[in-house]
Amino acid sequence: MEQEQQNKYVTPDQVRTLTGPTEKFLCSLKENNFDIRFGAFRIRDMVSGAVLVDVQEEDLDLNITEEMDDPKIRLVKYHFGPDFFMLSTIGLKVEFKVGEKPVPNLLMIERHYFRNRVIKEYEFKFGFCIPNSQNEFEMIYDLPQLSDDEKQEMIDNPWETKSDTFFFVDNQLVIHNRAEYNYAPLE
Repeated sequence: MEQEQQNKYVTPDQVRTLTGPTEKFLCSLKENNFDIRFGAFRIRDMVSGAVLVDVQEEDLDLNITEEMDDPKIRLVKYHFGPDFFMLSTIGLKVEFKVGEKPVPNLLMIERHYFRNRVIKEYEFKFGFCIPNSQNEFEMIYDLPQLSDDEKQEMIDNPWETKSDTFFFVDNQLVIHNRAEYNYAPLE
C-alpha cells in the first residue's frame, strides 16, 4: 500500500493482513479530520506497577505542522533493555482530546513485528467520543510468548522490532503511528 493511495483505501481488514511493518505512513497528519490529539501517556508493568515510560502533555509539542509528516519526526523509538522480556503484561494509558466533531466507533489496531514476522496483534475499541472532550483510556497488553532464542535474537538486533498503530473512525484511517524497539542492555 503506497502512502499516495491515502487513507480512504486503507481498511481495518487490510491492515490485519500486513505481514511486516509499513515502509511509509499510510495516511498523512491532515487526514485526522476529527482533530484527535494524543497528550500524556504512560507504559507500566501491570504486575509490579513499575513505570517504564511516562510522558506528560507539557513534554509534547502538540502544535501539528506539515513538517511533522516527516517520518523521522513521526517515528517513536523505545529503548527498553533486555529486562523487558521478564514482563508478562503491560498497561498503556493514553490521554487524548477530540475536536469539534463527534468521533464514532474509534478503533485502534496495533501490529508488532520482528524481521517481517508478526509477533503480536492488538485491537481496542474506544467506542464513541463526544466533541471537545478529553478522554483517558488504558489498554492492557499480554506480551507475546517468545522462545529464549527469539528474545536473544531481538536483543542482538536493536531497532529490528517494529510496530504500526492504526486509528480508524467508522473504518476510515485517520492516524497511523510507527515505532521501533531496542532490547539491548541500557547504558
